[in-house]
Amino acid sequence: MRLAVKICCLSLCMGATVLSAAPAYSQTQQNDDPKIGIVVPESGSYAILAKQIKLGAEAAKLQNQYPVSLIYLPEHCKAEQDAETAEKIRQENIKFVIGYLCSESLEGAAPVLARDGITILSLGSRQQTLLEQQTRQSFGIFRLQPDRKMATAVLADRLAPLWRTVPFALIEDGTVQGRDFARQVLPAFKARGLEPALTDTYRPAQTSQNALVAQLKRAGINHILLGGEGDDAAVIARSAAAAGLPLTIAGGESLLRADPQTPLPVGLLMSSIPETETQTYTDSAIKAIAALAGKQSDTQEMLADGYALPAYAAMQIVSQTLSDTSEPPKPAASILQTTRFETVIGAVSFTPQGLRQENPYRLMRFNGKDFEPAK
Repeated sequence: MRLAVKICCLSLCMGATVLSAAPAYSQTQQNDDPKIGIVVPESGSYAILAKQIKLGAEAAKLQNQYPVSLIYLPEHCKAEQDAETAEKIRQENIKFVIGYLCSESLEGAAPVLARDGITILSLGSRQQTLLEQQTRQSFGIFRLQPDRKMATAVLADRLAPLWRTVPFALIEDGTVQGRDFARQVLPAFKARGLEPALTDTYRPAQTSQNALVAQLKRAGINHILLGGEGDDAAVIARSAAAAGLPLTIAGGESLLRADPQTPLPVGLLMSSIPETETQTYTDSAIKAIAALAGKQSDTQEMLADGYALPAYAAMQIVSQTLSDTSEPPKPAASILQTTRFETVIGAVSFTPQGLRQENPYRLMRFNGKDFEPAK
């Protein structure tokens, strides 16, 4: 199975809904149980991600018998509407919120929730919002997704020693993501004493890349950093093979975006987070998520995919925070900023700005079937 991109449904109304009646989740809810808000998009392309998050959160609660109430609210990915939802969270006396896949949601919701010191564990947003950058405030946002700069650092750290004596090219597909990749990777390699012999933009989604390969061959280049998708990497590799040019291609997680029927080139290098499912300490959580998914018709085919394990980990973090017995009691933000949490996705700790501290990225190599850690 190729690495999956880190990109239990119930009937939910637009307001807050305490989950208690569905047979798959039936548990006694205590009025004095701490309330945890789960805010996720319930429609459109993000709906499948919402199901993953709900599965992970519910599985963590049931398996570990956490004495909490989960309250579900919709995320709209629009600042104004999510500010209104945040007001409902305040009215429900919720102290922790898990979810928020869209940065736009945080722009609207975070300032409202910060009034009551409500802590947010964001599962989707990787970088600080414009509001955070302008005010230099964290607004109680803690991010489980690592900053993409960590992926760039791993790529540069691992490849710089190997590519120091060979000319290489930095090419990108002209998209926002491609240009961002180039802007991040270029200074990272320069900081390690390397500079590309060629930088260029290519046209994506072509059936061949003969002109690009001819350019590389004339320049004597057979190593490239690619700011593009997996389909393009496959086409470039195929054109290079036809031209007799041995080619090593490396890039970021956008390489995962490829047609399942498109064979990725063997040896393709990528900076990505290894599939958590391959780590033995997640077995129990995976089984709990799969068992829960199997009890519902709309999630029977789902396993511990996508955001399921991060949501499970978020519940572990919240539970550990709630169980703190310090006297006098510490604010939740203080606990999160000073504690190393052991979770199903590994150790998690946060910077004072609420960013993920550990770098979970690794250099991965495609072996013809799977991405595996590069040696």
